[in-house]
Amino acid sequence: MNISQKLWNSLIIVFVVLFSVYCAFQVKHLRFDYDFEAFFPNEDSELEIYEQHRKQFEWDNEFVLLGIENKQGIFKKDFLLKIDSLTKELQQIALVNRVISPTNIKNISLGGLAPVQLRLMHIDDESLYKEDSITIYSNPQLVGSFFPKDAKSISIFIKTDENLSKRKSDSLATQIEKAFSQFNFDEVHFVGRIVAQNVYLKNLEIEFVYFLGISFILIVLFLWLSFRSLYGVVVPITIVILSVFWTLGIMAMMGQALDIMTVMLPTMIFIAGMSDVVHFFSKYFEELAHGTDKQKIFPLILKEVGFPTFLTLITTVVGFLSLLFSSIKPIRDFGVYTSIGIIIAFCLTYTLLPALLYFFTPKKLVMVHGQNNNTYNLMRRLLFWIFRHQKTIVVASSLLIALSIIGVYKIRVNNLLLEDLSDGVKIKQDFQFFDKHYSGVRPLELAITITNANKTIWDYDVMQQLNGLDEFLKKEYQAGFMYSPAMLTKTIHKALTNQTMGEGSFPTLDEYSSVKEQLITHKKNKDIKRIISLDGKHARISGKINDMGSMAVHEHNANLLTYISNNLNKDDISIQITGAAHLVDRNNEYMVTNMTQGFLCSLIIIAILTFFLHKSWRMVLVFILPNFIPLLIIAGIMGYAGIELKAATSLVFSIAFGVATDDTIHFISRLKIELGYGKSLIYAFKRTYFETGKPILLTTFILMGGFISLMVSDFQSTFYFGFLICITIFIAVLADIFLLPVLIFWILKDKMNSKTHT
Repeated sequence: MNISQKLWNSLIIVFVVLFSVYCAFQVKHLRFDYDFEAFFPNEDSELEIYEQHRKQFEWDNEFVLLGIENKQGIFKKDFLLKIDSLTKELQQIALVNRVISPTNIKNISLGGLAPVQLRLMHIDDESLYKEDSITIYSNPQLVGSFFPKDAKSISIFIKTDENLSKRKSDSLATQIEKAFSQFNFDEVHFVGRIVAQNVYLKNLEIEFVYFLGISFILIVLFLWLSFRSLYGVVVPITIVILSVFWTLGIMAMMGQALDIMTVMLPTMIFIAGMSDVVHFFSKYFEELAHGTDKQKIFPLILKEVGFPTFLTLITTVVGFLSLLFSSIKPIRDFGVYTSIGIIIAFCLTYTLLPALLYFFTPKKLVMVHGQNNNTYNLMRRLLFWIFRHQKTIVVASSLLIALSIIGVYKIRVNNLLLEDLSDGVKIKQDFQFFDKHYSGVRPLELAITITNANKTIWDYDVMQQLNGLDEFLKKEYQAGFMYSPAMLTKTIHKALTNQTMGEGSFPTLDEYSSVKEQLITHKKNKDIKRIISLDGKHARISGKINDMGSMAVHEHNANLLTYISNNLNKDDISIQITGAAHLVDRNNEYMVTNMTQGFLCSLIIIAILTFFLHKSWRMVLVFILPNFIPLLIIAGIMGYAGIELKAATSLVFSIAFGVATDDTIHFISRLKIELGYGKSLIYAFKRTYFETGKPILLTTFILMGGFISLMVSDFQSTFYFGFLICITIFIAVLADIFLLPVLIFWILKDKMNSKTHT
């Protein structure tokens, strides 16, 4: 028997070593990635509309904006000459499609025999600066787009090639930064997808190390305080590190990259895996301290700890797999790979851990668990207090529930594009600069379709309606960087009539015939093709607005739809709000809905599982209430604290419910075992309360220690994710310690035996 046990345990250790070596070769290929478009909702029909729209015209989020400050004012010759030189250098960079700068914007004159392009700014002749200034600041199309109201900076728009890989994006960002850095401007604000992507990825790499490091230190500390032994620290840490390592290896094998979601995965596995190890370790050394024969301990652990731990595995995995309800691939991947890691940790706990304990069991750990420790005495005092104050606990819980329900109604659903980054990150400061001094950076995109077979964009009544739409967008959204069919019309009309001031007026019906001729004659011109399709049946209105948040944008969108309904002929024109930013907002709405579905699914599965095990709906209530109330309280806290509901914070509920149920499962499962030994409810409960106290408190501290590590994140969503789950776990353990006993006595009191044991 000993030979077969020794061989079996040796084989387990050899397999673990070999597979770990194999994973080491795989992990080398693991990479960090951040695909902005991976967060578009795949199930939304608007994604198809957007993809078709940008295929016909161009991608609305493939651009870079430079905001270049000159504290002495922009109408300075040396400054404008540097801007002109920079503009020319930027145009020479590979992967740059076009550059629009104040020094290369030209007014077109069509009054002579041939078109003549006249510079907007006469940078070589300072005597014309005042005239240029008047021309510029009388044109609302330029102010807020290329020029701010304070005339202390200018903006350069760079259209990049589309669908650039990370390597090409990084290279392009480096070249652009190198170009403007050599001119020693007062300040340069640099924003765009390629910049944000690079910042996100660098932060992800840093935080990956931070999360692991802080989680490791905190968990080592809790383990040392609990077991007072190097062995009691090294072995549990080894189990969870191997679990993380194997999961990362499997991700590498599957070609999965680490992104803003999966970067939290090691911390999740560290936390959930450690809970299994602690329960196993505690029970093993408690039984040794009580003199139980070593051969009998493992079967006993499987019965009293293994089965409850298996149930906690199911509930935790159900919580993470509920993320499969999401239409967002990175979130689904996070749920799947975290579940895989947690399952690996469970398997290693019940294979590798017994193998290691078989070959070496330190006596110091036995002595520690044999002492009448402080945790036991604390749990004893708490239980007696609970017996005397049951009504107080119920009243306090009811009051918290009522206050939380009020708080729930205060929760707002909102999303900002770069809110994940802290205010100290430069790109966010640059983003805010454009919001403050210009129209903003957030894309505003409308897809226009002519639904009347007998009409085209070029018809006067259609163009007139679109001009009204332009004016509404500028007023409603304070939009800038506007490109639209009506803008083209006014630009050509201005050139035909040699207007020199302002934006240009919209032509009358008589004047429009010559404008239409120019539009159709030059419809293959690349600048016109970006706005109007060759057949005249499709067009776009593109602009930039402030990142005011999805809630505010939603209100503006509602006003826009009302304007379209009241002022545009729906039989002729169809307008669709589209664009990358719009899809991100849609994603946020879907996430809240999907996570609600996922949470309800988790709740139902766990309720059915509880009923199947205990054959009692009252036990389902006993199980659900202590774990549902913390989620209700956390929702109330979000409402009162103004923490908005979005993709990241909506994840908390499904995951926290799956994690928080662990202690309740261990408690109720141990109670069932004690009752199975023929003990009365009161005595079985006392034994359960005293003996599960230390593992429950220890795993709670470990869980909180792990999730606290997420609160060092520069990503706001990651910070709130860690913060909210920490509070949920803390409230959940209080509910298990104080409310759960009351519920058991109130709901199951008819099962109490008349005899009690002391």
